[in-house]
Amino acid sequence: MKSKKSSNKIRYYRRLLDWTQTQLAEGIGLESINGQVYISKYERGVQRTPKRLKPKIASVLGLPEEVIFPDDTGSPGGNRKW
Repeated sequence: MKSKKSSNKIRYYRRLLDWTQTQLAEGIGLESINGQVYISKYERGVQRTPKRLKPKIASVLGLPEEVIFPDDTGSPGGNRKW
């Protein structure tokens, strides 16, 4: 399942920054309570991360979008290890 593989990268990089799901949600402009629920779903692969949020998540985490969502971008750099 492609979304699960990408979703785990959200959690990985969020934890490297020592952020909570709520902090990430607020950083991308989601309401804190509902936002935390959505971030949890994206990380677990229960729900696909909406295309409109992918650039925001990448920007807030300070990484290129293809690093966090390599399967979705189809870029040749998708297999890079950061």
